[in-house]
Amino acid sequence: MNESELGVNMLPEDFTVDVTQSDGTVESRILPTVNRYLGEDGGYIAIYSRNPDISVYGVGGGIYVVGQIRLQGRYIGQIFHPMGYEGQDISAATAFKQLADEVFPECEGGCWAGGDTGGFFD
Repeated sequence: MNESELGVNMLPEDFTVDVTQSDGTVESRILPTVNRYLGEDGGYIAIYSRNPDISVYGVGGGIYVVGQIRLQGRYIGQIFHPMGYEGQDISAATAFKQLADEVFPECEGGCWAGGDTGGFFD
């Protein structure tokens, strides 16, 4: 998908993030972004892991981001709520753990999802 095909609030699939290394240097990395839903009423779930070897960057507490997936739903503040899961904690939802394994096979059952992705659109 090229930039001219991206819809409202869609990120490119080769989305670049700047990651600060332990020595203070900054490195640009690609955050795998799968635009599974292309409608305007969509947003992103982040896929998390405790395995730094399959991840792009850490968010603290031994938790790392593997990638993100665009689904149908809406943002409430900076938190994305997939359709049908409004107001729910999606991190424990089996459906999103299975989706993580499907989209990111390196997860091997060890990943989970979260909706705290609205900061990309500030």
